[in-house]
Amino acid sequence: MLIVPDKAKPSNIPVFQSRIPRAEELVVLDKPLLEATIEVGNLLKDCQAKWALAGDIGEILNGVNVQPDHLTILTNVVGCEEISKKLEGFQVEASRHVETQIKRNAEIEPKPLPIIIKSYRAQFNLKGQRLDVHGDLRIKVGDWDWGEPFDCEPEYVYVVGVKVPVVPLELKTQLYRGLGWYDRVSKIHAAMARRHHKIV
Repeated sequence: MLIVPDKAKPSNIPVFQSRIPRAEELVVLDKPLLEATIEVGNLLKDCQAKWALAGDIGEILNGVNVQPDHLTILTNVVGCEEISKKLEGFQVEASRHVETQIKRNAEIEPKPLPIIIKSYRAQFNLKGQRLDVHGDLRIKVGDWDWGEPFDCEPEYVYVVGVKVPVVPLELKTQLYRGLGWYDRVSKIHAAMARRHHKIV
């Protein structure tokens, strides 16, 4: 039998008030990209090379409020070739070395600096959804030297029961700080706070 003392000790249980999420807190991945993500996860589940979903798609899968318009995978050159073989029925551009300037500049000096990426890239189309696979992606800001090829240990998330690797948010935070993209750092911090049930 349970004996309850006359004087109960006060407890410090945190109380979270229920509220309707604000519009900017709602994180929604549209159905075509969701289906393409699931298909990629299933088709690459036995891939031997290390790979991870990156860019906006990797962030939204971790709860960051962004609007991806395509899928991006980061791997190495060998991984790009392996993925190309596994997805050959969807390939629209064969693997080749490319160098491109991205749309947004680095915001770390009084004058914005262009950001150039180079990689061994292949492109695919999964039911109307673009997929870019980058092997050994490197970044250059302005006239600085090229960075080392991108490499990381991915984290894993489940997308409707399919396990997929993603670039860790901590690594994205470091990258965005280095580029001066503090708006993106704030979005990641908000997602991490929601993940840990903090009020933001």
